[in-house]
Amino acid sequence: MMAKEKILTVIVCGGVIFTLAFMHHQGFSAVNVTAYEGFGKERMAHDYIEERFRSRRERVLKTCQTIDNEEDISCSLRECILYFWKYNASVCTMGKVGSGNWRSHAQTANDVSGHPMFDGRRRELFRKPWQQVIDYTKSLSRWITVRHPLTRLVSCYQDKFRNGSDFPERKRNVLQEFLLPALLSNNLVFKDQESDIWKEFLDKRKRAVEKLDPEDERVRLSVTFTEFLKHVANTYEEGRIDRHWKTYGRLCSPCFFDYEYIARTETQDQDLEYLFAKFGFPSDPYKAAKVKEDIGTKMKRDFRYYDNVPLELKMKIYNIYKADMEMFGYHLPEDFWKTK
Repeated sequence: MMAKEKILTVIVCGGVIFTLAFMHHQGFSAVNVTAYEGFGKERMAHDYIEERFRSRRERVLKTCQTIDNEEDISCSLRECILYFWKYNASVCTMGKVGSGNWRSHAQTANDVSGHPMFDGRRRELFRKPWQQVIDYTKSLSRWITVRHPLTRLVSCYQDKFRNGSDFPERKRNVLQEFLLPALLSNNLVFKDQESDIWKEFLDKRKRAVEKLDPEDERVRLSVTFTEFLKHVANTYEEGRIDRHWKTYGRLCSPCFFDYEYIARTETQDQDLEYLFAKFGFPSDPYKAAKVKEDIGTKMKRDFRYYDNVPLELKMKIYNIYKADMEMFGYHLPEDFWKTK
């Protein structure tokens, strides 16, 4: 019996050797090596992304120990954090940082057609005692997406302030939310000085402004980027901060919630592909993505908006967003402080 087993073993080994030799001769070994190398590269990329997430989180935790970060937990929960109910995860979203894309992902993940902030499960959660809402949120895997705070301001100016173009006078809501407050911050006057919307706005603010000649350059339907930044600074001084340029601290409370996964727009493709695969998300990480362009080129173009901004105003804006920049690892271009 033992002899038969030895003979069988020899035959099997011989067959294996013959098969491997044949595959080598036919080039199959190269295919296997390529497949192995591909697997190795994929594993290395996976490990690299994991390490990047770990490093980002560690930086936030370390920064939170050294700075006094202003946070608004109520705002974070009520206005910014989206829940993915079946996946034990949540994401803090902010204006001009892919919030529209995240709403689309939440609709897919939660199987809802309307705005995910009005999901019935969310209303049910917020009927519970406040501490239970906090505890539930902290029990989830917590995500956040950020971008350079100063290019976020550029994006806000391009979108909400029409990149310096005139506002349509018929858009009452947009005028009241964006243009009219910015005009007032800069001692400018709305073009239709006798309009009801301008008068109502001034009455609400309990302010009066000088009537100007219609040809005066201060009579406007738009603001420059410098005037927009001055308005941003004024809103912080007056405590009337619009959600589109609130700091990440005020919007998402990163020191309080300790986000496990910090995605950045500069590496968003890799970050979201990793997260969606890890948590089994049904949504496509590239869904609703805008036309892509080189991130480095776009950032350089965005920072050109600051070229003609006065140094004193640059310093004000930098001081407002300094904590955000330190927390999430963003820096200024070398020539940022130069003025033309």
